[in-house]
Amino acid sequence: MLRDLERLAARADEPSIRVQELVKAKIQPFDQQSHDQMIKSVDQLATDWVSQLEHSRQNNKAVEQLVLERAAKLRHDITVLHVLGAAARAEAARGDEVNSKLAQEIDKLGEDRAA
Repeated sequence: MLRDLERLAARADEPSIRVQELVKAKIQPFDQQSHDQMIKSVDQLATDWVSQLEHSRQNNKAVEQLVLERAAKLRHDITVLHVLGAAARAEAARGDEVNSKLAQEIDKLGEDRAA
């Protein structure tokens, strides 16, 4: 009997199961017109976003083309500078050779007059 009382006391601490009344929903399902407007809004939003992405993609392609054009021009300019540098070096070497020959000829003229 003591055990039965302990079991009853333990059950009293547990929450009892109760049936709740169904509360009538205050929100009605939306009608066909609302449904159509929501679908149209979602379609318009998707169209706008895709349009923005296409615009961004076109801008990226334009920037990419500009980078490629500038890189090609820079490669060309570097090549031109290299060719000019090589020509300047060759001209300087030729000038040194001409100066050396002139100096030798002047020395020979000086020796011929001295003799």
